[in-house]
Amino acid sequence: MDFLLIMLVVLGIILLISLIVLIVRLNFTLSKVDILLEDVQKKMNTVNKAFEVVDKVTNSVSLINDRMVDTVASFVSKLFHFGKKKVDQKEEEF
Repeated sequence: MDFLLIMLVVLGIILLISLIVLIVRLNFTLSKVDILLEDVQKKMNTVNKAFEVVDKVTNSVSLINDRMVDTVASFVSKLFHFGKKKVDQKEEEF
């Protein structure tokens, strides 16, 4: 009976030591992952700034394009309405 108790205590000590070693290795691994994530975060901030610049330029170009289209559309609309006004004036004269 003493042999079985001694065997359980020895296996428990071995299990405890292996768990401590595993926790220490896990701690080192997590610190490396933390450093890696910080580096990725810095790079993402840099890329995010670039995307913000591209977004602002795209919005500006879109605004300019919309104004040009509105100007052309109003010009074409005025041409067609101007022609109708001349036709209406000629019909009123008769």
